[in-house]
Amino acid sequence: MHDSKATGGTFVYHLDNHQIAVGLIVDLNYTNPHLSPFDEFQRFKHHPAIVKYLHDGERLSFGARAIAKGGLRSLPKQQFPGGLLIGCDAGTLNMAK
Repeated sequence: MHDSKATGGTFVYHLDNHQIAVGLIVDLNYTNPHLSPFDEFQRFKHHPAIVKYLHDGERLSFGARAIAKGGLRSLPKQQFPGGLLIGCDAGTLNMAK
């Protein structure tokens, strides 16, 4: 990313049926007020190492989500009367993996 203090990452997951999932993670601690996660994702998709997987492809779906990765103190209360948060909704994403 252009902002040298911005952190995050990218991923390309290879799926069945010649499909892939492509994504960009941008931490919200970036200092550049002009940083555009959308534009950064476009730059990533056009990188020579990635564009070869997307060439002649078709977008089947897209979305965005917020993920908690601030450790135990950033987790929401996971249980409540009649329910339990699990998976990404519970904020238990293991960023090291």
